[in-house]
Amino acid sequence: MQDIILLRGQELSYAKESIHLRKRILSKDEHLLLKDVSFTLYRGEVLGVLSDYETLYYLKDMITGTINPKAGKVKSEAVIASLDVMDHVQNKHQVQMFLSELFDEYMSPQNVDESLEELNENPFFKRIWYKQVDALTRAEMAALLMEASTYIEADVFIFCNMSNHLSDGNRVRFKEIVSAFEKDDKGVMLLETEVDMIKRLSNYFLWLSYGQVRYEGGVQKGIAYYNKYLKDKSQIKNVDEEALFDLKWKRNISEYAHYKHNMQRLSKKQTSLIDQLSIRRIIISLVLLFIIMTSSAVIFMNINFTGMGTTVETETVPMEEEEGIESFVYGLVLDDNLEIGGETLPYLSLVDIVEIHDQSYTVVVDETEHEVDESELLYFNPASLYTETAFDELLQYAGDSFSDSYQFYLRMMNRGSEDVIEQFNLEADEYHGEVPGLPITYHFRNDMVISITFPATDVDDLLEDYGLTENQQIFRVEDGYMILDGENENWVYINR
Repeated sequence: MQDIILLRGQELSYAKESIHLRKRILSKDEHLLLKDVSFTLYRGEVLGVLSDYETLYYLKDMITGTINPKAGKVKSEAVIASLDVMDHVQNKHQVQMFLSELFDEYMSPQNVDESLEELNENPFFKRIWYKQVDALTRAEMAALLMEASTYIEADVFIFCNMSNHLSDGNRVRFKEIVSAFEKDDKGVMLLETEVDMIKRLSNYFLWLSYGQVRYEGGVQKGIAYYNKYLKDKSQIKNVDEEALFDLKWKRNISEYAHYKHNMQRLSKKQTSLIDQLSIRRIIISLVLLFIIMTSSAVIFMNINFTGMGTTVETETVPMEEEEGIESFVYGLVLDDNLEIGGETLPYLSLVDIVEIHDQSYTVVVDETEHEVDESELLYFNPASLYTETAFDELLQYAGDSFSDSYQFYLRMMNRGSEDVIEQFNLEADEYHGEVPGLPITYHFRNDMVISITFPATDVDDLLEDYGLTENQQIFRVEDGYMILDGENENWVYINR
């Protein structure tokens, strides 16, 4: 039986920590934004949540898992799509690329292509198709997200502060879209700073005041309660009255740092240093200190007992000393144009190595064996024990031209070379294709995309962070290998 509950938040609390490290270590100056917020979203329900934008922003990010709550938890097995104009105001991608990346999160590649083709026939999208997202007006961005939501395959749709950006004409269209989601048993959350759209579209109402649930229930009764609040607030005549207004709610949110549930408040004189420190941070710090000291001791022992320090690079060398060894390994071309057997191979393309000699390799090109100096190739054996890390960790050392749009480019991996050449209008030959105007190159093998080359940045910082010395490095990541040519400041990613 289908679960009627799509999403549940249980006693969610979130506090912004100080930007200063010392204060964070001492757990000082935490600014509480949400406190004990609970809600449930059912199938076919439109839940309206009213609050200030900052509170709504962090609530949205907790629901989607972008940030973790300080307390409480979010429970959901549904696919959640979050749409907020302000999340994209600094996005420098073209609209077509932005939509492609957005749809990639929720659709199969085939459905992405079909949806993009259909949207490109829409007069509104045709007009903005090649515009940068950050050049769109807020109203255009809201209209874009609104229409894009009709293609997204999700169970829950979170629209954040849309009423602040939609034009009058698009409000009618937005109502149609929300109504269609409701009929299709989707769940919709309208996070709004104004009550008007909640009043028109919602069938359940949640009002957060000072980060706390002030009302939960029917829309009509909740609106009347909120309007009475506004009327009382409008009668404030001076600063003193304003300070006393909503004093109970202000105290509840401000006393977070001194209260625990079912415990009494501590005065400043009663609070000791240990009370102010975060026990979790102390434990983590002690564990890190222990690891550092243990590592130092191991290094010291290694130097004294072996007489020298060995590295990963030196341990892999002995294989190359045995002449005539046959191996299922590869070489990456290090020259801009390496000519082998009359064929010119592009930079960082792959060749098969069939024999390893003292200072050369035997490679196969067009089913013919050729001997190549070892300085011409970067040796690559997929079976070797390379440094393991996460692709996202290495992405910070890639150029902006790739890292800002990496999902868009990586979706072409393992596709037919003809499809990629046609989609990107690549300047291509049988071995590789270059993306026009960008330092990004796809490499082909047997008419398939096997790797992609893009710029590397901050190479010295990368080597220092990983404790490496050589400019040429190979990393094993989740779905393949990241290979660094530090001398030329380039990466090549090979997908397994």
